[in-house]
Amino acid sequence: MNSTIERLLLFVVVFISVLYMPWWLTLVLLLVLAFHYPLYLEIIFFGFLFDHLFLASQKVPYLALGVTAVVLIIISFIRVNIRR
Repeated sequence: MNSTIERLLLFVVVFISVLYMPWWLTLVLLLVLAFHYPLYLEIIFFGFLFDHLFLASQKVPYLALGVTAVVLIIISFIRVNIRR
């Protein structure tokens, strides 16, 4: 399957996961995809979406967005060090 089509289908799957599945299951799915695909920037979008859907009344704005950005950076460093 084409990589672009595969990522698009996975985007739809994760989008549905954000809407209908528990947050921890969506988090596990995003972590697996972030390890599988190099520079999985879609995780930032899903952090932003999660903030606006479920964490609007939090004292810390954009908490999930910040967490997903940090997770993406950490996974990028781990991937670089594993390949050495």
